[in-house]
Amino acid sequence: MAEENEKIYCGTGKIVPTQYGELTKVSFHKDHINTMVKYMKDNDTEWINLVVKEKRDKVEGKPTHYLEVDTWKPKDDTNNNTTPPPTPKSAPVDDYDDLPF
Repeated sequence: MAEENEKIYCGTGKIVPTQYGELTKVSFHKDHINTMVKYMKDNDTEWINLVVKEKRDKVEGKPTHYLEVDTWKPKDDTNNNTTPPPTPKSAPVDDYDDLPF
């Protein structure tokens, strides 16, 4: 399993102009797919979130973007003792008698 702050890269992308506007093409090597599957197995999840990031130094004809696995997970707050806020009390039905509709 990856360290908490270790970045996991998988895939590349580039913006391609078309007659219908710009498209983002994303490419994966089989090693990238294997990296994603391993991450999912190691973290016992059926989903993976990827972040598309733009490269700082672009080279003409090469991918301009890269993909990184989003490894963020919520903290386990099962032991917090917060109670939900109280629900407001509804007004008595008589208070609605003077409404114009």
